[in-house]
Amino acid sequence: MAKLLILDGNSLTYRAFFALPTDMATAAGQVTNAVFGFTSMLIYVVKEHRPDQVIVAFDRPEPTVRHGTNDDYTAGRDAAPAILKQQLGVVRL
Repeated sequence: MAKLLILDGNSLTYRAFFALPTDMATAAGQVTNAVFGFTSMLIYVVKEHRPDQVIVAFDRPEPTVRHGTNDDYTAGRDAAPAILKQQLGVVRL
């Protein structure tokens, strides 16, 4: 039987961003801590579980059904830092 690995891309990227220092950057100054952390975790999970296929799902940029049906969905959650939002675009590539 084939093994499918499904990952929450936003969750992994957020986790990586807050786990690693923000002084990781390219020569041009682009912060890369979330990109590096996401990639490292992805490689580790693939090596550890050896799936036949991998799907990484990301949240849509606009509000979803969860936002309209559950007022507490984002209650108390701070907005994502700008340097994290910039890296999400790179991770999604």
